[in-house]
Amino acid sequence: MKLTFEEQTKLIVEELLCDNSGATFRSLHASASRSDTDSSASSFDPKAIASTLRELGDKFNVEVESQAQAIVGQSNMLEKFKEIADSLSRKAALEYGKAFLAVSVKLFLCLAQSTEVEPHLLAQAINDNHAVRDYIENKGGWENLAKKEGQNNH
Repeated sequence: MKLTFEEQTKLIVEELLCDNSGATFRSLHASASRSDTDSSASSFDPKAIASTLRELGDKFNVEVESQAQAIVGQSNMLEKFKEIADSLSRKAALEYGKAFLAVSVKLFLCLAQSTEVEPHLLAQAINDNHAVRDYIENKGGWENLAKKEGQNNH
């Protein structure tokens, strides 16, 4: 069964939270959902993709950590999250789609260390951003994002 972009994004976000020691999110469905991705026909690996996204996000430590606290406790957390991620992404020396992914992942992980956070926050920010979706699809999908530069011929 081929997962949709949105389903794949959700699994990746859950993987980010499972590996983040400061996170308070726990998903009862995550382990069951991950078994759908174990098919030998698919190269989709949420754990490898989460690792790649974490590495990208680490490049934005200082800038993002200072902004994360501005989101905590906001009633419009999703909009504030998108606004900060977008602003920091436009200042980055990376392609916008890649920068937004990196910044939003780092911002999300910073939030998860200081407050309880739901995966839909990051998943929706990614799914709602057409430039990010285009960036991922131009790479050949989430499964190709974890490949090192030069391995992807797309």
